[in-house]
Amino acid sequence: MNNFDLNLFKTFYVVAKCNSFTKASEQLYISQPAITQSIKKLEEQLNVELFKRDGSGISLTKAGEIVFNYSEQLYEIAEANCNLLKKIKDAEVDTINIGVPNHIGTFYFVKILKKFNMLYPNIKVNIINKKSDEMLKMLIKRELDIVIDTDMVEADDKLLVTHKILDLESCFVCNEKFKYVADKGLISPQELIKYPIVLPSSSTSNRKMIDLYFKKENIILEPLVEANSSSISKGIIYQGIGIGWMIKEFIKDDIDAKKLFEVKVDVGQTLTPVSIAYNKKYINESVKAFIEIVKNIEGD
Repeated sequence: MNNFDLNLFKTFYVVAKCNSFTKASEQLYISQPAITQSIKKLEEQLNVELFKRDGSGISLTKAGEIVFNYSEQLYEIAEANCNLLKKIKDAEVDTINIGVPNHIGTFYFVKILKKFNMLYPNIKVNIINKKSDEMLKMLIKRELDIVIDTDMVEADDKLLVTHKILDLESCFVCNEKFKYVADKGLISPQELIKYPIVLPSSSTSNRKMIDLYFKKENIILEPLVEANSSSISKGIIYQGIGIGWMIKEFIKDDIDAKKLFEVKVDVGQTLTPVSIAYNKKYINESVKAFIEIVKNIEGD
């Protein structure tokens, strides 16, 4: 397939519309020789003559009329895209519905939202917080435009596109009641299971990750409490009910303030991938703009 320069079609379209090289030159703000050269180049690429030239001016050939019809469609599509992008910049678009869980929304999503709001201050953002599988189903049904979560490995629907944006480290933490365990330094997995443990739901990526590490030690974790919500898990740990497995960034401020204490367990570095997902069949320019911000902010 030939690689055509769409600007050549635009120039041809304006010349044909104006029926004049001179008027087209004035409308496009480029010299007449440059326009003549563009038309010549397009004719060479298509291997047809587009205009008939005589003493009274120019007119389209049969081939030129066919190319004009296609050029008109291309021009209208380009104009529509430019207008839509301007509307996005001016915030004349609908609300973007985004699914994001608490443990990511608290420390990561707000940074993205701040940048997006700075560029598009009047675009409304509706944030939904549900289970990962529910949000993916909503994405397929167009009830959400974007999902940012840790469980995207299961987003295997053909309509969904996923892009990994970062890895999150997790750790075990406790309150003052179990601080003596944290004070021991690095402990073995066998030592940890002597104490009550608080874990995420078994369906989450973060839970699957820690289960996998413990299975390597031939240990099946049997938590005292399982919770779908990171905020609930954090509250349970605060009450001293057990030693909990949490995404480190989510409780970093609590560790720095010595309200919670990290319990170092010899399981190596555990990383959980976070991805952004969208429905490729129903993506508009405002969603594309948000996704671009996500991709550009990754290294920040």
